[in-house]
Amino acid sequence: MKKILFVCTGNTCRSVLAHYYAAKLAGEGALKMRFSSAGLAAEKDIPQPEIVASLLAKEGVKDFKHVPVMLTGKMIKSNDLVLAMTAAHKAGIIARYPRAAKKTSTLIEYAGFGGDDIADPYGRDDFFYFEIFKLIKAAVKAALEKLKKK
Repeated sequence: MKKILFVCTGNTCRSVLAHYYAAKLAGEGALKMRFSSAGLAAEKDIPQPEIVASLLAKEGVKDFKHVPVMLTGKMIKSNDLVLAMTAAHKAGIIARYPRAAKKTSTLIEYAGFGGDDIADPYGRDDFFYFEIFKLIKAAVKAALEKLKKK
């Protein structure tokens, strides 16, 4: 079973959207993959933006509950692929965990969409979240297609 870890800053928005959406798609396609998410600067007391649960519910992810998780070396070691939301996140992961370099890329890069970052929607309006989630969904779908072929 492949294990994929999504990483962003606080583990409240982007990595969470990617994590739960990927798990939903993998479940629908009977793919043997496990997904998780973490943040480079996550704090468990930071509240989850309500829009995250709302966007996931519209995609059929029910009973969504998530507590931000701080990235650890154990998480890096136990996952086969680490997908960061930005080039800065990728660089931060590799700086902290140099052995992760070969299995770390940005989600956009891995999906084959180029090297752009996925902007942080935290604190922005609902429309911005919607647009970011649209990009994340497309990138996750492309990444899963790539993983299916491996």
